[in-house]
Amino acid sequence: MHSPNKLGARLRNVGLIAAAVVLASAGVTWASNAIGAASYSGTYKGRPTEGIAFKVSANGKKVTHLTVDTPFHCNGGCGGVASGGPGSARITSNGTFKVTLQLYFPPGSHSSEGTDTVTGRFLGSGRAKGTVSSHFKHSSAGETVSWTASPTS
Repeated sequence: MHSPNKLGARLRNVGLIAAAVVLASAGVTWASNAIGAASYSGTYKGRPTEGIAFKVSANGKKVTHLTVDTPFHCNGGCGGVASGGPGSARITSNGTFKVTLQLYFPPGSHSSEGTDTVTGRFLGSGRAKGTVSSHFKHSSAGETVSWTASPTS
């Protein structure tokens, strides 16, 4: 006679645990503030023609197709510099990401001449902000710039 009551209590406990797991996993995606399946586009502070673009995976846990304009110092005669990307990175539960992109130039080269390190954080508004830091193997022309981006779709 006590079996049905014990079974009912066990089923209720299993149900409560399952509900807690579902709510906790939903909170991870929500806490990041990334908008799933959105495309983002943004510019560097003080440089309206240079910037960053990326997409967020449908589940909101990964930045994909990330590309950036490589920031660098030039005192004339620098020529072109490769753009970083495409790259991808996991979005942490607190909404941050970091990725290092290899810079290959001249175009078609298979030897990296440097990197762009991109950091970002998703804000409560769904927008994102961060930095891009360029580093070159044979030059001190690299620099760090701040960026902001908004969802475009």
